[in-house]
Amino acid sequence: MSLYLRNNVWWTRFIAPDGKIVQRSTKTENRRQAQEYMDLLKADLWRVQHLGERPRLLWQEAVVRFMRETQNKDQYNEIRMFRYFDKYFRDKYLDEIRRMHVDAIIQEKLEDGVSNATVNRYLQKLKAVLNKAHKEWEVKCSPPYIKLLKEPKKRVRWITEPEAERLISLLPEHLADMVTFALETGLRESNITLLRWDQVDLSQRAIFIEGDDILKSDKAFVVPLSDMAVEIIRRQVGKNRERVFTYKGKGVRRANTYAFKNAVKAAGLENFRFHDLRHTWATWHVQRGTPIEILQELGGWSDYKMVKRYAHFTHQHLQQYVDRVQSGLTTKLSTVTTLGNFRK
Repeated sequence: MSLYLRNNVWWTRFIAPDGKIVQRSTKTENRRQAQEYMDLLKADLWRVQHLGERPRLLWQEAVVRFMRETQNKDQYNEIRMFRYFDKYFRDKYLDEIRRMHVDAIIQEKLEDGVSNATVNRYLQKLKAVLNKAHKEWEVKCSPPYIKLLKEPKKRVRWITEPEAERLISLLPEHLADMVTFALETGLRESNITLLRWDQVDLSQRAIFIEGDDILKSDKAFVVPLSDMAVEIIRRQVGKNRERVFTYKGKGVRRANTYAFKNAVKAAGLENFRFHDLRHTWATWHVQRGTPIEILQELGGWSDYKMVKRYAHFTHQHLQQYVDRVQSGLTTKLSTVTTLGNFRK
C-alpha cells in the first residue's frame, strides 16, 4: 500500500528505484496533498538513481548521521543544541534551510538575553552539520552564508596562589581535587570531568587528550603530569572503572557547580569562573619564566595568538636581548666621552 493512515495522518511506503523500502510520514491529513508529496518524493528518488542527482536528506537524518560520525564526547550540550534546532528544521530537508532561518535563530537567542559567544556556538554547530553534508556526504545542500557575531575581546582573569589555596580549602574533596588538577595541567573543565582511565599512563606520567570539540582542535596531544597531578590521579583509583573523577562513585558531568560557585563567593573572588583556572595556570607559567612557545605546546593551543595573550605577564624573556644593543653603545659612548674630555 503506497498510502495509509496512521493517527489521522497519511504515511507513504513504497520501493525506491534502488530497491530500498521508503517509509515516511507525509505530515498531512489531506489525502490529495499526501499523494502529491509521495509523487514528488518518488520523482526525486528516480532522478537520483537515473540522472545522478544528489539525494535529499532530512535535517533529523543529518543530525543522527553527524552525531554517529563525529562521536563528540560533550554530547549533553550537543543534544541540547539539536533539540533547539528542531523547532526550525524538524520537517525540513537540508536544501530547504535558508538564511532567514539563521536570522530567526540569532534574533530569538539574543532576545533570550544570551551572549554573542553563546549564539556563535549554536551557529558553529549548524555550520558543522551543513558543511559536512555538503562536502562529505554529497547530498543536496547549499549552506547559507553564516556570519558569526562579534565577540568581546577574550579576557584573562586569574588568581594568585594564596587566593587559589583559599578557594580549594572551601571546596568539597572531589571538587578540590578537580580544581587542583586544573591548576596543575591547564585542562578545560570537560577534559577533566570526562577524563577516562584509558587516557592515563602513570608509567609515563602523562594523559592523552583526543582532538574534538571539547579540545577545540582536531589534533590529539599529550599532557605531562606534575608530581601533584600524579598524586591526585592516584587518589582516584578504585572509585570508578571508567572515569577518573567522580562523586559518590559516579562519573561527574560538571565541575562548575553550585558548590564551586559558592566557594568562589566565600573566598571573596569576584568574576571568577572554572575556565579561569586555565588562565591562572597559564599566567603562573609565564610568571615563572616558561617560554610562550613551550606554553603553547603544554596547553594544546593551535593558534599562537591565543597563548600570546599571556606574554604581558612577564618581560624576563626579553631581558637577555636588551644588552646586545647597549654593549655596542658602551664603546661608542666611552670614545665620545674621552674625546670630549680631551677637547676641554
